[in-house]
Amino acid sequence: MAAGWYRITVTLLLLCGSWEKVTARQETELPAVMENALENETAATDAASDDDENWQQLEDFMRHKIQLNTADEATLHSLGMLTDIQVQEFLTYRRLLGDLVSIYELQAVPGFEPDVIRQLLSYVKVGNDLMPHYNMHDYLHKGGHTVLLRYGRQLEKSRGYQGTATAAPAYQGSPDKVLLRYRYSFPRYISWGITMEKDAGEPWVGFPKQYGFDYYSAHLFVRNAGWLKTVALGDYTVNLGQGLLQWQAHAYGKGAAAMQIKREGDVLRPHTSAGENNFFRGAAATWEQRAWQATAFVSLRRLDGTLAPANDQEEASATALQRSGYHRTLAELSRKGAVQQWSGGGCIRYQRHRWQLGANVVSHRLDPALQRELKPYSQFDFTGAQLTGASVDYAAYWKNVHLFGEVAASDNGKPAIVQGALASVAPMVDVAMVYRYYDKAYQSFYTSSFGDGSRTVNEQGWYTGVSMLLSNRWKIEGYVDFFRFPWLKYRADAPSGGHDFSMQAVYTPNKRKRLSLRITNATHAENRKVPGNALNVLKDVTSTHIRLQGEWTYSRSWQFRARGEYSSYAADTGRKTGWMAYLEAAWHPRACPLVLNARLARFGTADYNTRIYAYERSVLYDNAVSMLYGDGWQYYLNAKWKISRHLSCWIRMHQVLYSGQQTIGTGQEMIPGDRKTFFQLQLLRSW
Repeated sequence: MAAGWYRITVTLLLLCGSWEKVTARQETELPAVMENALENETAATDAASDDDENWQQLEDFMRHKIQLNTADEATLHSLGMLTDIQVQEFLTYRRLLGDLVSIYELQAVPGFEPDVIRQLLSYVKVGNDLMPHYNMHDYLHKGGHTVLLRYGRQLEKSRGYQGTATAAPAYQGSPDKVLLRYRYSFPRYISWGITMEKDAGEPWVGFPKQYGFDYYSAHLFVRNAGWLKTVALGDYTVNLGQGLLQWQAHAYGKGAAAMQIKREGDVLRPHTSAGENNFFRGAAATWEQRAWQATAFVSLRRLDGTLAPANDQEEASATALQRSGYHRTLAELSRKGAVQQWSGGGCIRYQRHRWQLGANVVSHRLDPALQRELKPYSQFDFTGAQLTGASVDYAAYWKNVHLFGEVAASDNGKPAIVQGALASVAPMVDVAMVYRYYDKAYQSFYTSSFGDGSRTVNEQGWYTGVSMLLSNRWKIEGYVDFFRFPWLKYRADAPSGGHDFSMQAVYTPNKRKRLSLRITNATHAENRKVPGNALNVLKDVTSTHIRLQGEWTYSRSWQFRARGEYSSYAADTGRKTGWMAYLEAAWHPRACPLVLNARLARFGTADYNTRIYAYERSVLYDNAVSMLYGDGWQYYLNAKWKISRHLSCWIRMHQVLYSGQQTIGTGQEMIPGDRKTFFQLQLLRSW
């Protein structure tokens, strides 16, 4: 045994020495603000987002760094790390004092604390470069090609894969999850590629509308081609104003970053992820002439939907649209692509140095028409074949105050309004405020505006956030949000309201250590059964989370992270609690093309209401967030091996062990036993 371990050790050392020239560079990691946003989004939807476009963009910026002396406002916002106040402070600094001489001159820009600068260092540079002028040959040859193949599988078979003597398995395919993506990207100029995905349980062939992979996506995206600012063919996203009318890209909600309240981004973006819902398929273009900018788009897609049986007296109709993206069972396969959606619209924007104004219109047509079965809380939801909406948005700067907003209306005349302000009230103090009013009958597709609910409807509220940089070591930020729902909503059979509060303190004694404490508290009303009463009554429920996290960079090869979190859920029936603690380590030796990271977690929660979410490090571009409840242990191990300059391999093993459980999950996803194991293998070829 000792001789075996000796030979393994010697072999590893020799490999490390022989591969010294291809030592793995620091792998792209999501900034803390994006990790927190993914946790919050997963908590709201119970599903981690498949949208990895922001992550791909950061990887592009790591290879082709942003030139700070020529970067415009849109490019700086595309980093996803800077607030609007920070972007404006930087542009003002550069305009008044000229080009930066060194990257470390960012320390002199108001609002750029050391933690922000450290995050930016991997993606930006400073030099004397002029704005480059590229021709078509440069577009086609100066970018980078990538081919990504990802395989994943849950090792335990769930009920959906297990047939009986009299019935076939419910899932028509294998438990394998496969993603294949090719992309060519020359950041800020051109991108094209194709994405193919098969989810676990989906068949490869043998069924109508199944041709190998279940999902295909392709795009061609060109920027800065003369007076054409953007041209998009294939799959793309459209993002307008503050998301009241149209927003398909990823957007921040309430979270630890109290100042991230404004929707920012290009109107058109390529759709390159495996997400099967929030995108258009067709053509779009943006024209730019001096201060004027105009965008037009058209799309034809097939959506998943449940069709009602047609008869001689009535036309065919859809009773519901499905957004899960799964096509595993015969029922799910029958709903695939059942509804055709035509979409079109555009926007006109006029922009000056300190203000901008935009007008937007979007129209959708469904075939067959949507005639959903309405419930009391959803009786104002859209039904029919045609939906059109329009909006006006604006943004203006006055001294240290930034105002923005949007006013929208659907074709039934019902409005949605959001108005916000960002202000630097002192050298180290920023304030954010948002008011929103979303009518109970406002109707729209593909929206993502600021709010407490997941939809832009039936909500009024006022949000106030504060960020204070007490010193180079201490930062405190938090928010309070009051909201009400004027009409019924899911699990609330009467008008209701609530409030939530969050506070985070971050202590950074040096660039190697970081300690944070976060407290969140949210109260809202839910239905409760009362003995002897046929109707539900509303009772307040309060959810509280307290999180303490520490990060320590011991050396260039070793990093550690530890987190402890407490949760509680208080209702009229009493209080229930939960907790979670984990220790995480990452090792990437300088002389070896190997990166390892591992986590061991222990958790114990009373029930689903005290569940805890935790972002996980996974293979590149994988948005992994765990939802932990019950009692048990969790661990995972990731390994990345840079086989050559152009080829990298990831292997990941993730397992959760529950104490005293005979089964895990429900329905077709239920598995026997007390453990759940997931394996991933990923290859990335880049040149």
